[in-house]
Amino acid sequence: MNKRIDVLKVCVFALLLTSGFCSASHALPVVSPMSAVPAIPEQYNCITCHLDMEDETITPPVNEWKESVHRTAGVMCHDCHGGNPADDDLAMDPDESGFTGKPEPQDIPELCAKCHADAKKMRQYNKRADQYALYSGSVHGRKLAKGDIEAPSCVSCHGKHKILRVKDPQSMVNRNMVIETCGGCHSDKAKFEKRRKPFNQLALYKKSRHYDLLSKGDLLVPTCVDCHGNHGVLSTKSERVRTVCFKCHGQQAEAYKQSPHFKAYKEEGEPLCFTCHNNHDVEKPGVAKFSGENDNDCIGCHDEKSKAYLTGIEIQSALTSTISALQEGGTALADLKENGHGGFETSSLEEKIAKAHENLTELHSTTHGLNVETIKKDSEKIIQSSQSVSNKVASFWAEIKTRHRGLAVAWIVFLGFGYSLFTWSRVVDKQRDE
Repeated sequence: MNKRIDVLKVCVFALLLTSGFCSASHALPVVSPMSAVPAIPEQYNCITCHLDMEDETITPPVNEWKESVHRTAGVMCHDCHGGNPADDDLAMDPDESGFTGKPEPQDIPELCAKCHADAKKMRQYNKRADQYALYSGSVHGRKLAKGDIEAPSCVSCHGKHKILRVKDPQSMVNRNMVIETCGGCHSDKAKFEKRRKPFNQLALYKKSRHYDLLSKGDLLVPTCVDCHGNHGVLSTKSERVRTVCFKCHGQQAEAYKQSPHFKAYKEEGEPLCFTCHNNHDVEKPGVAKFSGENDNDCIGCHDEKSKAYLTGIEIQSALTSTISALQEGGTALADLKENGHGGFETSSLEEKIAKAHENLTELHSTTHGLNVETIKKDSEKIIQSSQSVSNKVASFWAEIKTRHRGLAVAWIVFLGFGYSLFTWSRVVDKQRDE
């Protein structure tokens, strides 16, 4: 019974495919992601001809399509290029079969949107149907619509024929590939020099803290699309892009919004996160920024004698003392565990150091509020906790020293007693001999 049903399914599918060739739109039925990959009809001329020719320009696209998600979904050549694959005479007739061949760059977004903007079709794959709308309003979409055919379209990022799922590690838009995809265009010197735009974003990003973490396998750190968007790429002048750091760095953002910097931003448009930390080459934060000599350090905006600069120095001093105390406590505890040879319960001290590290991370966030009193108060708590660990470790070492001293005394007494016993036995032996 099951075999009959399977045969019937194949026959119905073949009938739908054949009827599709004769229809005006040649539209194929949408194949459920869970269905088997549909068979290629024997008389499908697009594929048979392109493969038979073994031409280096027209054969590879077919082989690439065979590996694509479109092949799995049943999207065929004529769905994008038009034509009638079942009729030799009408196969490439633009009037009778709507053959377009290679689509013009400005026509590609609308072509892809025939499916990807169809909510009913996309629902079967649990995919969004608003990519075309987002793209049309994006920097890329607007430039292409104005006639700039070098502006990216769908195929620029997703590929032309070998279009893979986003989660596929080989996909051009996979998280581990997307920076190279964006960078492939944005590092094109000739293309961006004539537009008077920078072309070093990829090189800068590869110097950043974000890339350092990404290259070590942390796929949660930001890539190009996380800050600029994927389909709805925004202008770098938009407030959404300028404040995009707030999405991930919530604690820092809340502190920043309580600071004089935020007030200045509302009035003058700066400073923002990238003013101090850069945008693409995001630096790993450090206390040196408060007294550094670079343009993105405090000195870049504030005179050395100004109240703002001196506030920064106070904050730096508090942070330096905190970090120093925490390092001393952690080093002392580590030394005890390695060289103390056990005998002491240190789990509570380990918890204190771990908590102090968490508090230090929070303190770094708090510094964005530039409230010296709050920073000093939180700093003092960490210092006291760290010093309590150092003091406890010191008491353990004192106890170890006392133990060693007692052990030494015990050995002296033991050896003295042993020597006395030995001497006495010699005297007894001598007296016996006499």
